[in-house]
Amino acid sequence: MFKLFGNKFEKEKEELRKWLAHPNEFGEVPSEISHIKEYHVSLMNYGKTKIQLFRYQMPNGFSGRGFVNPVTWSFLGDDVEKIPDDLLLFAYAGWLFLFPAIQEGKVLTDFESDGERERYLEQLKNHGLTDIQVVAQYKIGTSELYEFKAFFNGEEVRGAGNTESEIGCNASDPKFFLPAIYFLLGNQVLPR
Repeated sequence: MFKLFGNKFEKEKEELRKWLAHPNEFGEVPSEISHIKEYHVSLMNYGKTKIQLFRYQMPNGFSGRGFVNPVTWSFLGDDVEKIPDDLLLFAYAGWLFLFPAIQEGKVLTDFESDGERERYLEQLKNHGLTDIQVVAQYKIGTSELYEFKAFFNGEEVRGAGNTESEIGCNASDPKFFLPAIYFLLGNQVLPR
């Protein structure tokens, strides 16, 4: 028996299969992969592209979602599973901008602030945040961005930004379990 038409997205499924089976990921092939959605987007540094979103299940029962094209990536964790697909796309777009840029030295994570850090921390305090801890910093061109964890009205919050733009969420929001910088950058590099 032969097939007249190939299975749609088989190439992308195979890409995700290989990625998940890599020793740095799960180290085994998923037992099931199903296509969820195709996104037609224009991404900074990549231009117009189609991104495929898949759901996969591993032999041990763990399930997750993975993006394929232009780079294969999956966000893990039970709490991450609560993030709606379209919102997770923004995290992927932010990660896709940030990760290669850090590797290429285009985004710095070790730098001395020109004063933005202090101004931003003061701004956060003025908004009522307490116990603020900067957990990561990024310098993109001349822009400084800071990722933080803090408390607001006794509840733990996380966020990212600077004095001009920021994003944040509390512990009841499933976005809390991914780096806030992904959502901040995703909103900037993926036009709505």
